[in-house]
Amino acid sequence: MASNDQQTVTRELTVLEVTVAGASGEARSLVRPDDTVTIGRDAANDLVVEGTLISRRHAEVIWNDDGWFLRDLGSRNGTYVAGEKAAFVAAVDGGEVHLGAADGPAVTFKVITITEQIPVQPPVPQQPAAQQPAAQQSAAQQSAAQPVGHPPAVPREAALHTAGALIRLGRGPDNDIVLGDLRSSRNHAELRRTPTGYEVVDLGSRNGTFHNGKQVTRQAMQPGDMISIGKHEFIFDGMRLHEFEDAGPSSLIADDLTVRIKDAILLDDVSFALTEGSLLAVIGPSGCGKSTLVKAVAGLRPATQGTVRYDGRDLYADYAELRYRIGMVPQDDVLHRQLTVRRALRFAAALRFADDVPRKERRVRVAEVLRTLNLTERAKMRIDKLSGGQRKRVSVALELLTEPSLLFLDEPTSGLDPALDKEVMEELRDLADKGRTVAVVTHNVMHLDLCDRVLVLTVGGRMGYFGPPSDLLSFFGAEDYAEVFREVTTNAEHWTRTYRSSELYTRYVTAEIAEAPLPKPAAVERVTVPMPRSPEPAAVTAGADAPADPAAVADPTAVVPAVDPSDSPTGEQRRPSRPGGPVAAAPPEPGPGGKPARAVGRARVKLGGASLRSRALHPAAPIRQFLTLCLRMFWVIGADRGLALFTVGLPLALALLTRTVPGENGLAPGLTKFSLEAQRLLVVLAVGAAFLGTAAAIREIVNEATIYKRERAVGLSAGAYLASKVFVFSIIIVGQTALFTWLALLGKNPPKDPLIFQEHWLLEISIPVALVALASMAFGLLVSALAKTTEQTTPVLVVVVMAQLVLSGGLFELQGQTVLQQIAWLFPTRWGLAAGASTVDLQSMIPFKDSLWEHTTGAWWRSVFILVLQIAALIGLARLALRRLEPGRQ
Repeated sequence: MASNDQQTVTRELTVLEVTVAGASGEARSLVRPDDTVTIGRDAANDLVVEGTLISRRHAEVIWNDDGWFLRDLGSRNGTYVAGEKAAFVAAVDGGEVHLGAADGPAVTFKVITITEQIPVQPPVPQQPAAQQPAAQQSAAQQSAAQPVGHPPAVPREAALHTAGALIRLGRGPDNDIVLGDLRSSRNHAELRRTPTGYEVVDLGSRNGTFHNGKQVTRQAMQPGDMISIGKHEFIFDGMRLHEFEDAGPSSLIADDLTVRIKDAILLDDVSFALTEGSLLAVIGPSGCGKSTLVKAVAGLRPATQGTVRYDGRDLYADYAELRYRIGMVPQDDVLHRQLTVRRALRFAAALRFADDVPRKERRVRVAEVLRTLNLTERAKMRIDKLSGGQRKRVSVALELLTEPSLLFLDEPTSGLDPALDKEVMEELRDLADKGRTVAVVTHNVMHLDLCDRVLVLTVGGRMGYFGPPSDLLSFFGAEDYAEVFREVTTNAEHWTRTYRSSELYTRYVTAEIAEAPLPKPAAVERVTVPMPRSPEPAAVTAGADAPADPAAVADPTAVVPAVDPSDSPTGEQRRPSRPGGPVAAAPPEPGPGGKPARAVGRARVKLGGASLRSRALHPAAPIRQFLTLCLRMFWVIGADRGLALFTVGLPLALALLTRTVPGENGLAPGLTKFSLEAQRLLVVLAVGAAFLGTAAAIREIVNEATIYKRERAVGLSAGAYLASKVFVFSIIIVGQTALFTWLALLGKNPPKDPLIFQEHWLLEISIPVALVALASMAFGLLVSALAKTTEQTTPVLVVVVMAQLVLSGGLFELQGQTVLQQIAWLFPTRWGLAAGASTVDLQSMIPFKDSLWEHTTGAWWRSVFILVLQIAALIGLARLALRRLEPGRQ
């Protein structure tokens, strides 16, 4: 009979002893090769360290082929080595790091050797495969395919490209690496070999090339650096580019988020994890910080403390790059309601996609989005004619143009009836089921059962609950949601403490954050890619002595697909997006020419230094945006019949008022030399022009503030936006003032002795009138950029027009009134009236004098020059005022 006694062997194993010295004493743990030990203040960590400077999951000790390393997990206060903050540290024998501060709790490392007994099973006879039961065969196959205790690898690598002298990347088919993303330009960037290595060069792309999370135009490459173009990421290992594609579901981790404004705390220590393809509802009483939370996790207003990790990457550090992968639907509509659905989306596509994306491709993408959200039948309808739920779907369609992985919505069901509310929530459920991660702020709790997770915020911006909707009422011991809202309002601190000490918190917050993807850094130290040997054809072996020069290869890139081409319905090779689950390994298929394709191991990256927070840079081609914005503005004005009639009717009405000025001399002196008619005409022209310009622009930016904020967050150039307003209004206002001046002076006597245009005296009068209107328009844009609501602009309009009238110098003599005279210089009507007075020689017609009215060409040109300076200065101030609406300043 065979013995059942288990045999053992003795072996020595080198391990790392990790010791953490905290306030409550020391804690130790042994880290074996291929093991991971987590460190933090949460009880779920392997080594628990108490202290306010320590994050719940602060750091971890990991093993790779080069030894042990300590990796900071995006902690709030960082990890320090010799007084310097570090994100990735080699855990060498005798090494020491500090957590939370340069003198924080110390973590020390010691390499030791231990002896252990390894059980060995005696060999057992094997039955022939034909005699094994089916269940045993299946188990054997599983055992052979995958070692017990290790999950199957989920490769994300899409392709491997060998670098030659030059690699061209872009959307066009003539590139060496073709990118299937409409945000990438036709010829986007190049990887060039230089005498000292390689460099990446942006080719003037619209949406930019990013190196380690920072937008660059030219940057030297080091092994481990990452290049990002749209949703494509490439990791450089010194001679090859490892391509990854962010086209599938993405996770979101919010850790210790706190938002403070001065002494007020809007959000207090909120943490949660959203897995791929899930739907989250954020609820709570009014003023509890729901919108603040959504803006913080979307990167629009970064949290004062804490981190947000998008698929393992620091969102705040790499926001300039990752903003294109995040969609945000604010509470207010972010489209011009005067436009039809299709036209509004086409304008949005022209602004967001690369300049060289053909119109046909943009229209195809718009049609796809319309079909996805069942809006095709309403594509020709004006947005203001749609129902509330349909308008929200249009706003969602706007964000889906660029295929974001994350979608945030702020009160999308506000003001909707129950049927429309359910319709919107079902649409969001469908989007999550298709792979997107969706978070929605809502006051309506009727359809929370459609969500995967519910986050309840208490008064003070604290967490009261995070978990599945099925456990929500039972956790609070409530019969309905009204009782839950009452509890989190009156007993906020109690429910925050209760939840943090509950099993739900450990299961749905601590555990899910711990199981989230590891940070994919913005700076990578090195990439190790194991390349298994494979037999080479004889022809290749014969040429082994040839110089190993990548430039000698005819094809500058050698592409190795990361998946079996047979998975494609057409049998062609393709770049896969990130798979949503385990993928079984497949034997490599022969490549072109009969060469066996080499297997590519999964890239392992090391965390590099912490990057500075990236700013949202405007795209590199604002001219295209300027032209698109101008065209859109003309369409909006033309589609608004009321505004179009007002634009045409206002100069006509002002001209009719001017015709009421009594007199028969016009701009010429009377028989008695003195004439007040010319003075009155010039005052009406100047003040009327000021009203035309100010009224046209004073509500423009504040009306579009929500639209501008969203477009700016995804790459709109602020300069292009303001320039489009100035250009379109200038065309309209010049036309208005020309019509106004011509009708006002029609049939009137001309000036006796014009200064500049003798035969075209009307042009000499019209130029300063138009400049007054343009300066007033620029002032209106400045006020509009500073105003928070449209209601604030009406009093300003009245006061400014009255001030322009009083300080024009046409009602009473300003000469000799020291303070008032200098203040009047700031107003355009003062200089517009002065230019007209110089043309008609007004000083000879009225009983008082003014030094600015001299009948000389120098006086006329001085007034015109100062008006031009005022226009430029006011436009510059309006550009500065737009900074108030920048991401992070809201």
